Amino acid sequence: MESNSLMVAQCYQFAEFELEPAQRQLRCAGVPVELNSRYLDALQLLLQNAGKLVSKQQFFEQVWPGLVVSDEALTQCIRTLRRVLQDSASAPRFIETVPKHGYRFIAAVSWQSAADSSASLLAEQVPVKKDVVASLQFWQHLAQGLAGAAIAGLFGGAVYGLLAAAQLSFAGREAIALGLVLLSITLLLALLAGGAVAAALSAAMVWGQARAAVILLSGVSGGLLVGSFVSLLLHEVLQLFFGRSPAQITGAGEGAAIGLATALSCLLLLRFPGKWHGVYAVLPALLIALILSQNGGVLLAGSLVQLAAQFPDAALATVASEALLRNQGHNGWVHLSAMLEAALFCAGVSLALSRSWLRVKQRNL
Repeated sequence: MESNSLMVAQCYQFAEFELEPAQRQLRCAGVPVELNSRYLDALQLLLQNAGKLVSKQQFFEQVWPGLVVSDEALTQCIRTLRRVLQDSASAPRFIETVPKHGYRFIAAVSWQSAADSSASLLAEQVPVKKDVVASLQFWQHLAQGLAGAAIAGLFGGAVYGLLAAAQLSFAGREAIALGLVLLSITLLLALLAGGAVAAALSAAMVWGQARAAVILLSGVSGGLLVGSFVSLLLHEVLQLFFGRSPAQITGAGEGAAIGLATALSCLLLLRFPGKWHGVYAVLPALLIALILSQNGGVLLAGSLVQLAAQFPDAALATVASEALLRNQGHNGWVHLSAMLEAALFCAGVSLALSRSWLRVKQRNL
């Protein structure tokens, strides 16, 4: 392919990224990525010469024309590009260093010309139907989201189980059984909620063109659906076996709020890739859970307190009475537990989904 034909490219596509030179915009999985003008020019130069060595002198002449800059400026430029592209100097999938000479873009790049014709720069790709690709991507995203939810559920369930067993005045089989039951309940709820929210968000990413409004609405819808289902199931089971059920238990409102928090975290993780992943993954959940709990919403811990009040003879009631109900800071404890539950779930699902979204296109489906 002649280099002058590359200059008229309207859009470069590689892995999960797209670069539109005319719009001066880089996107990752459809979400705009911030990159300053000089670094955008450097990336475009690499894409125009994909598979070929781009010398340091070429960078200086085309990225910093008429300016005298040091090698350190170019090094910082490449370092920033690698960070934005989630690349590694030691094991590159995009930008390869040619020591003492320059850099080479090593990933497959396709481009779209003004005539809407596409060509591959490095290798021909096997044509695959778009609906098949989309379905494969959806199931991959869903599997990753479920894995993240399972990790969050196991961790949260282990913590609740150990705390509950520690509050009992007796030990042995009953304490172990209570811990295992809490672990199982937490894991099951995490998988149900994670499956619904991850499925909704993955569908929005694959078929909703990754629009922010669609992602947010999908997160709320998925959480609302699973919250309503869990609330109805718990009420019906308790009514069937025990003849009564708590009036206040986690449900549709809490599910919608957690779904919204997870969607917000995903958008932040896609919009600002970098070292602040942990903050972006938990901050929306912490804020939303705090607002939710202060307005009467309950998550798992709050629901357990309601169950303990309804069934005072159960071992769970012993835990609740000793750890919560006799403590004047009961409400504060429930607020804190709601924030921690939401943050853990949101972090597990959003980190798994965002990483899956960012990496899905690098595979040759």
